Amino acid sequence: AQEACGSEVFMTEMNEKFIFMNNQMIYRTSAIRGALIGVAIAFAVLLLCTWSPLLAVCATLSILCTMMSVIGLTTMVGWNLGTVEAILISILAGFSVDYVVHLAHAYSHNYGTTSERIVATFSEMGSPVFSGMCTSVLASLPLFACNLQFFSKFGTFLCLTIAFSWVRS
Repeated sequence: AQEACGSEVFMTEMNEKFIFMNNQMIYRTSAIRGALIGVAIAFAVLLLCTWSPLLAVCATLSILCTMMSVIGLTTMVGWNLGTVEAILISILAGFSVDYVVHLAHAYSHNYGTTSERIVATFSEMGSPVFSGMCTSVLASLPLFACNLQFFSKFGTFLCLTIAFSWVRS
């Protein structure tokens, strides 16, 4: 413990470093568990809505890419894993699923060749998905000006998630 901590301390439950390390383990575990449960539920819903395992897998990969992009960007910005970040990561799959579900569902209900289905999907759902993205991004902008850390981080997180989700879907 002395090598890992860089000082001569006894690691007990009363030590601040032990409490910090324990909290980080809890945050990491709960964030990963919540995110994976969200992705599993999204996959099940996509499979039930589209009846296409390939389409469900592709849409789930889009959700995972969005999640990794948001987590990676917030890490690059310098956010540390805390209570707020663990909660936001837990609900990330739920925010990431919106646009890809609409497009996958529309694609699965169109007929013709692949290119005809893509054109029909975007002609039906392109405008509503774009409008939903604009509305969500505009709704997140006032949160940037909040003094409370939770609301400020939530606004940043929401804006990044919506933007990456729209680009990846």
